[in-house]
Amino acid sequence: MTAHDSTVVPTPRQEVTAPLHQGETVLTDRPEAANPAHAGAGDTSGTGTGNARRPLWFALEVLASVATAVAFLAWSRNIDVDPLDRKGQVSGLAALQFRFAVVAIVVVAALVVAHRLLDDTRRKRAVTIGCAVIAGLTTGLVAGGIDVALRGTQWGLWAGGGDYSWILDWVSRMQRGEAVPNHYPPVIFWLIRGWAKLSDQPAAYAIKEIQLVGTALFGPAAYLAWRLVLRPVWALGIGVVAMLPFIEPVKPYPQITLVMLMPVLVSFLQLIRRSATLSTRRAIGLGVAFGGGLGLLFLLYSGWFVWCAPGAAAAFLLLAPWRRGWAKVLTVGTSALVSMILVSWVHLRGLLSDTGGTSDNYFYFDTNTEPTYFAMWRNDRPADVGPVWPPLGELGGVGLFTIFLAVGLGLALWFGWRRTVVATIGLSAVSSWLLRMWLASEQWETLTVRLYPRTTMILLYCMLLLAGFGVLFAFTALRERLRASPLLTPVTGGRAGAGVPIGIMFIPLLLVLASAGSATANHYMPDSRRDSTGYFAWIAQTRWYPHEKTCSAYGRLHDCGTSDRSTSPAAVNTPPPSPSVTPTPTPATASQPAPQTSSGAPARRPSPSSTATR
Repeated sequence: MTAHDSTVVPTPRQEVTAPLHQGETVLTDRPEAANPAHAGAGDTSGTGTGNARRPLWFALEVLASVATAVAFLAWSRNIDVDPLDRKGQVSGLAALQFRFAVVAIVVVAALVVAHRLLDDTRRKRAVTIGCAVIAGLTTGLVAGGIDVALRGTQWGLWAGGGDYSWILDWVSRMQRGEAVPNHYPPVIFWLIRGWAKLSDQPAAYAIKEIQLVGTALFGPAAYLAWRLVLRPVWALGIGVVAMLPFIEPVKPYPQITLVMLMPVLVSFLQLIRRSATLSTRRAIGLGVAFGGGLGLLFLLYSGWFVWCAPGAAAAFLLLAPWRRGWAKVLTVGTSALVSMILVSWVHLRGLLSDTGGTSDNYFYFDTNTEPTYFAMWRNDRPADVGPVWPPLGELGGVGLFTIFLAVGLGLALWFGWRRTVVATIGLSAVSSWLLRMWLASEQWETLTVRLYPRTTMILLYCMLLLAGFGVLFAFTALRERLRASPLLTPVTGGRAGAGVPIGIMFIPLLLVLASAGSATANHYMPDSRRDSTGYFAWIAQTRWYPHEKTCSAYGRLHDCGTSDRSTSPAAVNTPPPSPSVTPTPTPATASQPAPQTSSGAPARRPSPSSTATR
């Protein structure tokens, strides 16, 4: 990459002694930045014009990313294959890959031309838009694959079953003007109800579009959130790549919350660390803005806040400039807390009520696996995991991927242990690890799970991020030491148009993103095995519509899955009891006698009242 595209990362000592906007891995595109080369994509060397245009360029960045994701999803709708036939599935995946390649070639070519013909400022703008497009293209590809899997059916993944049974039951109550429990984040109810009304279709069918669009927006959400902290290239290379294992089209909203929460927390704690330099008015304004943003994420899915809260609180206490700016720290922190409570109170009050702490006792295969393993998340679908899970690793049972994450963690700690980003992510991982082990250690006594397997996602996400930042810090340190080396001259050529174009260097990343997108989409292709992820699409194709004795057009070609009685209209129209559990883990208040198996061991079984927490 060219010199102007990389994030300036000084040494840890510089972060402590220098003004904070020079010492953090942030968008140092303020006019007061000491070096104009530090400027962000929309900067014009610190001029007033550049400062005024920055919101416009950020709006264009948002538009480019979101529009690309949605447009690629719309483009996939004319792929005509039978999604229940494996040949059709492979053909559909290949068609998506062809289209991805066409768009990628256009983006790379445009960036190469921009590198050769444009001046430095306009090249940076072109790179910014290019990164936004690639972020949208990444999950637009996955959403396109899900659209192929659901071709010809009105149902979404899971066909209104499972967790969606009680979600739809609550939405139906809302539509009738009845009160619903408030201990589950309400945004998903509002979205389903609103889209069903706007599109004039039953709420059960409205889920499909929400799943598709939600999946398409994974990439833009992760990229734009990390743009609060990183420059475009690194927001793409770290934020979007680290997001890849967590794309979950069945229920996209919990994981979208996760990939956005961490960069927002990092950005907020960076604000806390420089709060001593803020005016009182600006401190209140920024605190209210961050608190409102965190409140909205809390309303989307609140579970992650519980795992991260102890670590984030510890980072706050460690990073705040108490001796030279305690008053401003309290001003920002208090305004953020009040703003978050006001925005999220409609849900927060439900969690604080007597019914908000009912324990989860949904045991599944992942609750019986070795508790330190977090390198792969399979939800509750054990199909094809093999006879041994977790898989046996090469070094004392530890696999090479986990070792790679440990090496990345070591680099991040070596080069950036004093940095806000490392402290925030690292302490969030530590708190999640401790809560995971505490809750898992009590599952025998309490016969409750309390969602501890979901810490797998936070631990993996944090480790991927830290590994990415370790690479960033190491690359920056190496570049500073070898700036004059012939090895780096092709990349860091100083004059306009010199060096390797950044578009060329995107090609390896695009290969990874294309492969990951195809693999994820393939994972959700219709599969009749009940314990496979593809079963979500299979039942969407073969489940009967509520008021018709038929299923989708492609399902009829395969006899509507008549061997599976769960696809009958009766099964569709009989939702389970509404759950009374909270989506956040809380200690069990009392232990119930353990149900016994024939061998005398406690039975492990899911309960209808706990499916909401999955």
